[in-house]
Amino acid sequence: MNDHPAQQPVRIEDSGTEDNPHAHLDAVVAAEVGWGNQVVRDWHITDPHFGYWDLTLARPFHVDRLRTDFRFPGTIGLSVVASRPGGQRASMSLGDTRNLVGITAPLPAGWPDADADIALASS
Repeated sequence: MNDHPAQQPVRIEDSGTEDNPHAHLDAVVAAEVGWGNQVVRDWHITDPHFGYWDLTLARPFHVDRLRTDFRFPGTIGLSVVASRPGGQRASMSLGDTRNLVGITAPLPAGWPDADADIALASS
């Protein structure tokens, strides 16, 4: 018999708050840190004209754990952003396209360096 029943996945809201636009993704950051990741650069505005917020992690996302521990709204997606000329390295981005908020992490070793969407729902 299992003495520790599985926890229900945490539902991520559609958006943060006016004062804290990334509040809905803070649980994801806390989980990643709890799983051993580190924040390299805390929340900051990357484009003052559009107000895009970003946070950068030191290591790749724990994709399987994100799928099992969270339920994401349709406005939040996970993708690979391929390397680009000029030195931009390939990365992963967990982004909220409606509210222009995202978390960036390095691409895991062995993953293809090509633009791609990654399913967040476990299959």
